[in-house]
Amino acid sequence: MTHTKMFIELLAPLFIAVLTIAGLSVVVKWQVTAATVGLGTLGAAGLVMVVVSGLLADLWTRRHTATPVKSQAKNR
Repeated sequence: MTHTKMFIELLAPLFIAVLTIAGLSVVVKWQVTAATVGLGTLGAAGLVMVVVSGLLADLWTRRHTATPVKSQAKNR
């Protein structure tokens, strides 16, 4: 989970800020505009991509990590 944690700590605040800007846009204008929908979609999709990419990086690392070889002295 090291990659997922790192990705969330580094990139999630960016997409949370985009979602906050979309929310503030709705509060200021009291209507949902195309820009608000676009910013909301960008923020939500960005957060999903951060989590998915972090999980994929963790799985990739776990798959390619060298595993210790059992001693063959026990088999003799």
